[in-house]
Amino acid sequence: MVPSLARRARLRWDDARGTHVLLYPEGVLVLNPEAAEVLALVDGARSFEALVDALCEAHPEVPRETLDGDARELLEALAARGFVTTSAP
Repeated sequence: MVPSLARRARLRWDDARGTHVLLYPEGVLVLNPEAAEVLALVDGARSFEALVDALCEAHPEVPRETLDGDARELLEALAARGFVTTSAP
């Protein structure tokens, strides 16, 4: 699967909050640093496996299974809210 942000969602840095946020027409979702790191890799071209590969390169101390599970859980939760979509590679 290839995840991408929904057309209505935008990942942005919020100076006032000092953190990344996901903006959407109805409001704003404040992200923790880990969620922001995953969403920064969601570009609509990179497959989920490639996204996990990039996380593994950035965090060699964390088991791949953990990174895969955490990223999958985050993207599924955001997809359920309509912020992330997936397509076939």
